[in-house]
Amino acid sequence: MKKDFKEKFPQWVFEDADLTVCMSDDIDSLVGATILKQVKGWEVEHFYDFHNLYSTNKNDKRKAVGVDIALVNGKTYDNHVTMLSSTSQPNIMSANPNVIEKVSRDNYTSKFAMSTALLLYALYDIPLPSTEDGKLMLMAIDSSYLGFYKGFKKVQCDWLEKMGMEEMIRLQERHGLMDFVEVKRRFGSSDKIIMNEDGVLETTMQLEGISNLLELDIQLPTKEFEIRKQFTRTSYDLKQGSSYDNGMIEIHYDPFSYALTGKQKLQMTLM
Repeated sequence: MKKDFKEKFPQWVFEDADLTVCMSDDIDSLVGATILKQVKGWEVEHFYDFHNLYSTNKNDKRKAVGVDIALVNGKTYDNHVTMLSSTSQPNIMSANPNVIEKVSRDNYTSKFAMSTALLLYALYDIPLPSTEDGKLMLMAIDSSYLGFYKGFKKVQCDWLEKMGMEEMIRLQERHGLMDFVEVKRRFGSSDKIIMNEDGVLETTMQLEGISNLLELDIQLPTKEFEIRKQFTRTSYDLKQGSSYDNGMIEIHYDPFSYALTGKQKLQMTLM
């Protein structure tokens, strides 16, 4: 990652602390959690599926760090657009390129539209996979490749250059969009992670194959979880030409997490 970009991240991402990880329900969060375990020694003790929050031990007082979760408050690694306007106050503890570079609804098409996993590779200097298929898999997470082929090539390449990942630009120049789609299909990497009736996480993704490609030890936590809090998932339509502010949304709706999924759509999880 380029030095001037790296220096903009919140200081806590470079500090040693006794923290836990709150993971969400997809491969992006799982790979991110795997990297944090490798780099920081932090274990997954919480799971958030945008409807419920689960914990392995409700009495654990350690702070949790979100991975691929647009938390309103607290530490998190994230890739979503959360600022409703250029003047909105975001979560300043979020290690999120879109927060750091002030990408909002106002300049939505300039967004960092790649995975949190890719961000963590760059932030912590994790070596890229050594094989072509491994690199394809990494760029397939959260469809990081999509902007290159769908009209946002310059925006995406500018972000990759900031991250020091020019190799991923060359990868996309060597391949077509369907090569990334195929590697996702082959390993089921778009499948979700769910909590079963016994309080144990499970998935139909081929984690062993994905681990081999990414050269990481990707495993689901084996501990049992218990439900900690329930939420209501909702979406809010934003009117074209109207202005909105994060503070207004947070006071009125009291969300746990929220993110823009388009210039006119806000997804929220309400407490």
